Amino acid sequence: MCKVTVGIPCYNESKNILKCLDSITSQSDIFQGIEVLIVDDGSTDDTVKVIENYKKQYNINGNMRILTQKNTGGPSTARNRIIDEAEGEYIFFVDGDDYLAENSISNMYTLGKENDSDVIIGKYEGVNRRVPVYVFKSTQINTNFFDSLVKDTMSVLKMFKTEYLRSLNIRFRKDIRLAEDHPIAMSAYLHTKKISIYADSPCYYWVRHINPENKTHLTGGVIPVDEFYKYLFETFEVIKNARITEKERTEAYRIYWDRLLTLDIVNEFKRNRTEMERNHSFAILLRLFNKYEGSLITPLLTGYKRYTAMLLCNKDYLLFTEYLKIK
Repeated sequence: MCKVTVGIPCYNESKNILKCLDSITSQSDIFQGIEVLIVDDGSTDDTVKVIENYKKQYNINGNMRILTQKNTGGPSTARNRIIDEAEGEYIFFVDGDDYLAENSISNMYTLGKENDSDVIIGKYEGVNRRVPVYVFKSTQINTNFFDSLVKDTMSVLKMFKTEYLRSLNIRFRKDIRLAEDHPIAMSAYLHTKKISIYADSPCYYWVRHINPENKTHLTGGVIPVDEFYKYLFETFEVIKNARITEKERTEAYRIYWDRLLTLDIVNEFKRNRTEMERNHSFAILLRLFNKYEGSLITPLLTGYKRYTAMLLCNKDYLLFTEYLKIK
């Protein structure tokens, strides 16, 4: 078993994958102790050829593998294969159009290994995008979902103990095309008290490409309303069925609703939708709110989030949509 499997799902990343790979293979302090596992989701460009040439050029054999599959329309199946195939003690999910900071793998691995962490979150640096900030105010050796701000980072672009991730018996769902990692991250957060946050220096450069030519799995334009809510229902189901106390479950609902009313839901109602689509979105949101303890947690929220939740309790569409426009 090696120390870390760097798992990279990719699709049409021929223009970006070399920078990603360079940022991994240049980490000489740990590179011989890791494997790079790339799963190509049926790229229509020469991504696979570029990677194969890279392996030959730098004589990389044993610790870089390429798996290919027919296009599935998203990263979920590729990430599931990474979980199944990984030989590392930890899995570090990295997207093919992002790249890592110097020594990031060893910094995160050492923090996790020394503290027997199940999840290690490395500090993000945004490139043409915003990234969570407050969660990385300081390095935390041992924290959990309830005593930290990890709800601000619900992606899986972090390091997980392989044995722990497999023990959760949860899979990325390929029918969820947006934020498919929320349910996985939530399950990983709720079932451990051993989360570490490395904040001493940047670890992960999270890139938003301007006018990307690769046009990956979600094409341009506004995501359909029903598609948007899939990950929310699935993540709340994870909370509902988690092996935690009822007190913790209520608090988990509160924390996630707090996040949604700060970010996800606000963004949804600022999208360029027709009035019919916005009405449809509000109807689904009410269903979500009523099903997953919205009324129960409303008094536990603070500030504008409590006010927003109260508008949902009152089913006040006009005030709700007008209020979110100014947020």
